[in-house]
Amino acid sequence: MSRITESSKSHKKKQRLFSQAGAIAVAAARNKGLPITYASENHIVREYPDGTTEVLETIEPIPQVNLPKTFSIK
Repeated sequence: MSRITESSKSHKKKQRLFSQAGAIAVAAARNKGLPITYASENHIVREYPDGTTEVLETIEPIPQVNLPKTFSIK
């Protein structure tokens, strides 16, 4: 039996790291004059350097999944 656990502290640390990486990537794209693409509510949006936006696709909302704090894989 294998047990996978992740502490709240570890999860928050990873989330901060991923957020920082995303912010750096967005800044780099903007500095090069490239558009950025992101999700906003239920749309995939491309934003151009001049500030105009284009909705590329409408998506279904992602359902909330509530997992237990710990679980076992058998």
